[in-house]
Amino acid sequence: MKRKDLESLNDIASMIRDRAMADLARLNRQRLDLETEQTQIAQDMQTAWREGCDNLMLAKAAENYEKWAQMRLRQIAESLAQLQPLIEAQRQRTAAATGRHRNLGEIAKKMLTEQQVAREKRL
Repeated sequence: MKRKDLESLNDIASMIRDRAMADLARLNRQRLDLETEQTQIAQDMQTAWREGCDNLMLAKAAENYEKWAQMRLRQIAESLAQLQPLIEAQRQRTAAATGRHRNLGEIAKKMLTEQQVAREKRL
């Protein structure tokens, strides 16, 4: 394998690795956004419940909000459950891409070392 070919393969592996890492970051960001929304809804539910207890006029609104919040929390839980296998699969793809990139880098180093040794023997 020529050094130029190896450099091209290394560049391609680097691009694949970068893309895999970007995809993993996007999936993790989606998960984080859902978890943040889940936490915020839970806090808002507690606030609405307290306000409903303190003011009978707000009790019905708090009850309606709680129903909506429970439905939304179920949706978020389902979304998180669906997202988890995607994140795990992307982690594996990212690890494989990183490994390929690292292996090509090691091969390139070995080739350079072999070329230097061959040059020294010629001298």
